[in-house]
Amino acid sequence: RENSLGESDATGPGITMNEAILDVAIVGGGVAGIYSGWRLMGADQPPGAAMGSAPTRRVALFELSDRIGGRLLSVTPPGMPNVRCELGGMRYISTQKLCRSLVENVLKLEVHDFPTSLSNNLCYLRGKRLRFADIKAAINVPYNLEQAEHGLNPGELLLLALRQLVPGIDAMNDQQFDDIYRNFKFEGHHLWQLGFWNLLLRAVSSEAYEFIQDSSGYYSITTNWNAGDALRMCLADFAPGVAYHGINDGFETVPQLLCAGFEKAGGKVHYGQRLVSFDSTVLADGSKGVSLQMASGAGTVTVLARHLVLALPRRSIELLSPTGCLLDPGNKEVRALIQSVEGIALFKIFVAYHAPWWEAVGVTQGQSTTTLPLRQCYYWGVEGRQKGADPTNHNAVLLASYQDVRETAFWRGLENRTTPGQPMYAEQANRFATADAAYGAWRNYQAPRLMVEETHRELLELHGVRHAPKPYAATYRDWLEDPYGGGIHFWNVGYSSIDCIPKMVKPMANEPVYVVGEAYSRSQGWVEGALETSELMLAALGVSKPGWVTTAP
Repeated sequence: RENSLGESDATGPGITMNEAILDVAIVGGGVAGIYSGWRLMGADQPPGAAMGSAPTRRVALFELSDRIGGRLLSVTPPGMPNVRCELGGMRYISTQKLCRSLVENVLKLEVHDFPTSLSNNLCYLRGKRLRFADIKAAINVPYNLEQAEHGLNPGELLLLALRQLVPGIDAMNDQQFDDIYRNFKFEGHHLWQLGFWNLLLRAVSSEAYEFIQDSSGYYSITTNWNAGDALRMCLADFAPGVAYHGINDGFETVPQLLCAGFEKAGGKVHYGQRLVSFDSTVLADGSKGVSLQMASGAGTVTVLARHLVLALPRRSIELLSPTGCLLDPGNKEVRALIQSVEGIALFKIFVAYHAPWWEAVGVTQGQSTTTLPLRQCYYWGVEGRQKGADPTNHNAVLLASYQDVRETAFWRGLENRTTPGQPMYAEQANRFATADAAYGAWRNYQAPRLMVEETHRELLELHGVRHAPKPYAATYRDWLEDPYGGGIHFWNVGYSSIDCIPKMVKPMANEPVYVVGEAYSRSQGWVEGALETSELMLAALGVSKPGWVTTAP
């Protein structure tokens, strides 16, 4: 009943451990995976609280990389020790009960407001430079709108469209919207059977559609994905009064703290482990379990568990061997479920300067958008204004480019993969080529020279500035790369998320295999979605609901 696991972790490769049959094996060290382990071990309970059987559970997490966090990746810019840049997830919404309660009630992390489109921020569309105050007033926008659309800003145009498609939709609560999702039909079709782009062009002109898409900074949201879930996202994520929050020490702090709690409670984390395949098996006591084939530098070993939790997005699942109880090509129902979502390309570039030159044109925080390939620019931080920082340090950093779908191909063409790791400037290579661990993650994702030069050029055009000092450091991340297959996921047309989610959490009724994560959730693109699906899995395993969840203030 024991097997040998060749483990690779921070203490060195090739460590051999003897593990009895695991109660739960978790594959994937993103926030869904480590949160699941943290909850399974009862690490969220106060000292002395009754935790049921949690202390006796044998739970291990297997992660392909050398870090916990997945698509939460916080890095520190050189010369800015008090600033955290988010190459992955960067914020949460006040109405997201699980994430907000975890961050604020349990982990008690310091947070800050995360502003977006402030009145003085820029909106540079089709070569015309406007302020968001102009956009909100719909003044002189470079779009040939229909007569009935004149004087409406993008948010008002979108709301106009939603109300035409589903009357009264903006006044519905969650339960009412779910009833609409299940029962309402537009010209004989459920909303989830239609594409969002197809629907929007029935309610607004093509020019209004492009105005909405261009000014938002996102292409993905208004493309042709599942209209029912797109409507829900628009109402939940972009409604008036929605408050965004960032985490002062970086969003990656969340999975790191969960990992510390998981290990303290007795959970095990094994790095450098790749799941090759899995299948159902009969354990020594006659009960059904799962046999996992894990590969690492030490070879391939078999791990036995009573339950398997795949905390993986679609692409990571598709990279597994197409064999076994779930992934056999003949299992068409499960394969259709796996393909019910689509990975969305996301790409981020941060650049650091020795002074915040953009403030000369009146922008200091929030977001500017453009039809240039940059798409979105966030005024991230100035070192000397951070808590505890040297006030004479004027180094500043921008999330200079945040794009999705179409524009990611433009930046991918500037990656210059023939010289991997090529530094942007000699200053970055020399001044910060130290052993300082604080900057290690930044160095791991250095942006190549061509990419940064183009970023700087477009930043000058966006801000209407002819000359500015060049950046001294830059980093980037392309989330389309394997094993992620996208930064976020959207439901495909023709799949009802309400029906698919419980089936995907436990794809086969008779097999002890579960799937959790943001990809197959109703809060796609958010940590909240990862936590929601994890809670569905935990409930199926008999773990009680968390007592620390509170409603939004």
